[in-house]
Amino acid sequence: MRSLVLAICAMFASFGSVSAATLTGATLFASNSQGLTNLEVWNTVGGDLIFNLYLREGATAINTGNGAGASINIPLLAAGTYTFNYRAQPGLQTPTHFGLNLFFGGDGNNPGISAVVGSNSPSFAPNSSLFTHRLDGLPIAPGAGTLLYTEGDYRVTLTALSHERAGGNTVGGYTSAPGLIGGNDYRGSFTLQVETPEPSTYLMLGMGLAGLAALRRRR
Repeated sequence: MRSLVLAICAMFASFGSVSAATLTGATLFASNSQGLTNLEVWNTVGGDLIFNLYLREGATAINTGNGAGASINIPLLAAGTYTFNYRAQPGLQTPTHFGLNLFFGGDGNNPGISAVVGSNSPSFAPNSSLFTHRLDGLPIAPGAGTLLYTEGDYRVTLTALSHERAGGNTVGGYTSAPGLIGGNDYRGSFTLQVETPEPSTYLMLGMGLAGLAALRRRR
């Protein structure tokens, strides 16, 4: 009896500590229409030789500079829609498509979501190419092949992605301020739809266990 009561208490205590999905990295890379990289890449690492990818949520800059501040750590705590804008200094190529890998929970080797989008286009699809980029930029990671990432009862879905080269000179390769090289930056946005565990499900489970405990007590 006592063990059952303790189990119920532990269950309720765990409800407030369910770990949320956390977006901890992103790579943008030039590709073909199948999402196969052509080796130009931008990432949210900072301090390496790869150009940085800078994100904003509304008017708020998420990562800046070229050190530790260039990394991201975005808890997706509440159910709802999260839209992020990105900016990047263009490279030397004029690719027809771009790949986007999103990394969660500190895993920089295996993207949780991978998509390919046309240049100057809002049309995108899952990227399952065997030759995409890890967070550190190395082109040896397979694409996730899905727009849905799950972590426990959390579900994160990429619902929108667009890319264009019309951003003006807003960032440099290693700076979130206007760069030394003029021209139109790459700019785009992506939207994540987050679904979290239903509190009613936990409540019904807790009530059932509490009822079982009361029944055993009467016996």
